[in-house]
Amino acid sequence: MGYREIIEEDNLDAIMERNVLYLDQIAGQMKQGDISVFAGAGLSVASGYVDWKKLLEPISKQLRLNANIDLTEIAQYYKNKYERQGLNSLVFNEFDKVPKNNENVNWLAKMPISEFWTTNYDDVIEQSVKKEGKNVQVIVKQEDFKYHKAGREVTIYKMHGDKDSPDDVVLTKEDYQNYDSTRGVFTKLLSVELIRRTFLFIGFSFNDPNMERILSIAKQSLKGKSPQTHYCFMRKIQLTDYLDEKNKLNHENIKKYIQDKNYQELRINAMAKYGILTILVNDYEEITLMLRYLYNNYITNNVFVSGGINPENLSDYGNFDMERDTNSNLGPAENFLTLLGKALIDNNFHIYTGFGAGVGNYILSGVLLSDKNKYTNTGIINNEIHISSLVEVDNLTKKRIREKMIGQCSSSIIVFGYGNEDSGTYGEYEIAEKAGKYIVPIKKTGFAAENIYEKLKKQEKIGEMVFLEEESKMNNMVQGIVRLLVEHKEKKENELREKMFSGIALSGIKVFISYHYQCDNKVAKEITNIVNKDRTSLFTVLQEQVKKNDSESIKRWVDEEIKKTRFTILLISKETFEREYVSYEITKSRENGNTIIPILIDNEENAFSEKDIETLSKKLPKTNCKRIRRWIKDCGKENVLQWLNDALGV
Repeated sequence: MGYREIIEEDNLDAIMERNVLYLDQIAGQMKQGDISVFAGAGLSVASGYVDWKKLLEPISKQLRLNANIDLTEIAQYYKNKYERQGLNSLVFNEFDKVPKNNENVNWLAKMPISEFWTTNYDDVIEQSVKKEGKNVQVIVKQEDFKYHKAGREVTIYKMHGDKDSPDDVVLTKEDYQNYDSTRGVFTKLLSVELIRRTFLFIGFSFNDPNMERILSIAKQSLKGKSPQTHYCFMRKIQLTDYLDEKNKLNHENIKKYIQDKNYQELRINAMAKYGILTILVNDYEEITLMLRYLYNNYITNNVFVSGGINPENLSDYGNFDMERDTNSNLGPAENFLTLLGKALIDNNFHIYTGFGAGVGNYILSGVLLSDKNKYTNTGIINNEIHISSLVEVDNLTKKRIREKMIGQCSSSIIVFGYGNEDSGTYGEYEIAEKAGKYIVPIKKTGFAAENIYEKLKKQEKIGEMVFLEEESKMNNMVQGIVRLLVEHKEKKENELREKMFSGIALSGIKVFISYHYQCDNKVAKEITNIVNKDRTSLFTVLQEQVKKNDSESIKRWVDEEIKKTRFTILLISKETFEREYVSYEITKSRENGNTIIPILIDNEENAFSEKDIETLSKKLPKTNCKRIRRWIKDCGKENVLQWLNDALGV
C-alpha cells in the first residue's frame, strides 16, 4: 500500500464550519468584555524570538541530549552541572533583541481585552498595547499584586517572569516544582479567572508543557462541575513537518506523522473535557486572518458620528431642511440628528462621537429615546471623547483620541462640519480614510459633509450613496443611511469569512511556481486551479500576484513565499532562463532545499528540438531536480498532480 492511501484526509468542511462558529462565539464574549488572552511562546515567534525548544537548543547540544525530551529537565540538568548563570545569559541575550513587527499581537492589542496572561519573558504584548494608547499595568512578581495602577485599562500577568530579571524566570524543572510556593498568587488568581472569564489561548503547541499546567489548573477549578468555555488556537499536524532532507515521505516519518496526528486528536478531546475548545490552523498567517475577523466582528456595529456647527452660533445649521412625517418641537436639523441617533441604536449599532457642537447632544438625545438604550450600547458616555469641551487639550492629544475612537469603528457618518480644512471634521475624515473605514458623508447637511461628499464623488467612491443627493424625506434619509451601514457590515463579514475559508482550505505542502509571467501565466493558472481545487491533493500552489515594478520589493516577496514551500514547479519556455526573476527564484529554491519539477511548455510558440531540450537540461540544478516533463506531450493537465506525488514519493 502506498503512503497516499494510508494518510487519513481531514474533514476540511467540518473544520472550517467549527472554526467560524468558535470565532463568532469569542466575538460575542468580547463584546461583553469577558475575554482574556493567554499567550504562549508561539505568539512571539513572528517578533523574531525563538520558541522554548530553540532557546534551549545550544544547551541540549552541550549536554548531548535529545531536544525532544522534557525541556524543563534539560534546563535542570544544565543548572545541576553548570549552575544557573548560563541559563540566565541565554534568556537575557535572546530577548534583548529589537522585536520585529508582529501582526497577531497588533490585532490583539486593538481589541477590548483587559487581561493578558503569558508565560513569555519578552515585552512584545505590553509594547503593542501601549502603542494603542492604553494604560497598562504589568504584574511580574507576587509583590506587584499589592499595587493598583490608577486608570489602568489592561493588566498583563507574566506568570514566568520577565526578560529583564532572568535570575527569577521560571525555566527549570525545580522552578516548576516550586511554583506554587514562589509564585502561588498567579496560580490562585488564574484559577478564579478560568471560572469567571473566557480565555483565548494562542501560541501553544499540542505538546507544550505549559499547556499541561494550565489543563491541570482547569481540572481543579470546578471539580466535576461544568467548566467555563475557553478556546485555543493550535497548529494542525501537517505532512510538511515530516519530509526528509530530500523532501520525501519515508516510512518512518509517515508513521510518526500518523502517531502525532492521533495524539493531537486525543489532546484536543482531553482539552474539550476541561472546557478548552480547539481552533485548528495550518500556519500563523491563518491566525492573523482569524484575529482580523474577530476584530472586524467586534467593530462591525460601531459607527463614528463626525461633525459639528459653529459653537458661537448653535442655531446655524445652514440651509438644511427636509420633509418630516411627524410634528416635532425641534428644528429640522435637530430632529434629523435625534432620529439618526435613535435609528442607529434601534438597529443594534453602537455610536462613538467627538460630541461636536450642535450635533453630539442631539445624537445622544436619540440614543436615550431608543427602547434598546443602555449605557453599554454607546461610547458617548465617556469624558475622553467630548473633544469640543477639552479646550485645554493640545492638538496632538486630540488627534490621538480621534484615532483611538475611529479605530474602534467600522463606519463613519459625517454631518454638517463647521470650519475649514484644518477643522476637526476634516481631520476625522482623513483619519477614517487612512484607516480604510466606510465613510458616509450626508451631503444635504452642507458644510464639510457636502465638500467631502463631492470629493468622494470625483473619486467614484459614492456608489449606493447617490440617493443621499435627492432624498427629500427625513425618515427615508435616516432609514437609507442605516441600510447603507447594514449592507456594508454584511459585505465586510462575507469578505472576511470567504478569506478565512479559503485560507483553511489551502492547507498541505506548499508549492511555488516559477515562470515568465507574460508567456506562461495561462499554464501557471491552470496548474494552480488543478492542484488547489482537488480536495484530495496533498499540495497547495501559492498564488502569484502581478509583479510590482520595484526590483527589491519583488525579491523580498519571492524570499518570503519560497520560505513557505518545499517544491518548485519551473515552467520552461523559450525565454525562461533569460528572465532575471526566474533565475533568482531558482537560486532561492535551491537555497531553501526545494525539490524542483521542470515542465516544458511544448506548444506552437515554443518549438523545442531534442537538442534544445538537452541544452536546457544542462541549465537546470544538478541536485534535487526531477526529470523534464512536457506539458502537452505528457498530458500535464491530467498528470501534474501525479508528478507532484511522484516527487514526494507517494
